[in-house]
Amino acid sequence: MPRPLLSRKIDLCLLIFFCIHILCVTGIDCVELYPAAIHTFPPFPHLLQLRQFYIDTYQDKFLSTETPAQPWFVMATWLELVYHVPTCVWAVWGLYRDHALVPLALLPWAVETFVTTLLCVFEMWNWEDRTTEIKWALTGCYGPYLVISAWVAGVMYGRLKEALLLQRQQHIKAKGQ
Repeated sequence: MPRPLLSRKIDLCLLIFFCIHILCVTGIDCVELYPAAIHTFPPFPHLLQLRQFYIDTYQDKFLSTETPAQPWFVMATWLELVYHVPTCVWAVWGLYRDHALVPLALLPWAVETFVTTLLCVFEMWNWEDRTTEIKWALTGCYGPYLVISAWVAGVMYGRLKEALLLQRQQHIKAKGQ
């Protein structure tokens, strides 16, 4: 029987984060990847408006159409759509259910998210056509993903390590009997 979610504060925080992350990925980051045929269906026009609001507010060159997206960023966006979204949807379910495989799913997610976000931040700080003020504002958007993904990696690594060590102890104990 799963432990109640309210008694698992870290899992509750992660569940909330992943719900928000799914909305950001599907509603802002990956909108350009959707087929043109769905652009007229509700709520798609609102997603386009939300994305444009984000671009106008933060002047994020990664998402704007002022310059063609770099191939590595296009790949990272596809990775968000085909890997992040399913993993995060499963993580919401797994965290809610206190599923034993949550750490196994979220450790690679956290490492991939950290590396991709670090690349974005590094690239962004090398933009010559954006002010330092704009770069700091964008760091305010990207930075939490660096911190959260590093934290998730540490937490999930700790959970996997604990589970493996417990299994090893049980195996040694069973062999000794």
